[in-house]
Amino acid sequence: MSAQTLSALATIAIYAGLIGFVLYRQMRAQPLRGRRLVLLPAVLGLFAFQQLARQPLDGLGTAALLVLSLAVGAAAGLWRGTTFRLWDQQGAVYVKGSRMTLVAWAALIAARLPFAVVSYEAKLPQGLVIGELLLALAVTFAAQNAVVWMRAGRVAHPR
Repeated sequence: MSAQTLSALATIAIYAGLIGFVLYRQMRAQPLRGRRLVLLPAVLGLFAFQQLARQPLDGLGTAALLVLSLAVGAAAGLWRGTTFRLWDQQGAVYVKGSRMTLVAWAALIAARLPFAVVSYEAKLPQGLVIGELLLALAVTFAAQNAVVWMRAGRVAHPR
């Protein structure tokens, strides 16, 4: 097995673990916290820019891949933000994912698979692949959280 294949398998295992953790968290009822809505996309974006800053971003293909990835992430996040259940519980807004949240995640994962295949086939540097994915995740969480925050304003005033 080649080093690139082993690296790809390790990356898949890490992503699967992260996806499981995110889905677990989003499917649990929890109070809505503004800081949490901003923190995850900001941290992901920071790590993404750190990765991308060290990579050669030459070529129209790489730029197109990044733009398309961001568009897919934003669209999925906007949709997913509409799928959460929100309610007021003793003056606090609570949020919990629904079955449609899982469907939206499945759609995003399916939409992300071609990016993984193209990156693998094009033998893009691992740092570029990780940076692109982290940036797409930052954008999808930012879009999702913006929709959730706007919807929460209609339920009550989140803390």
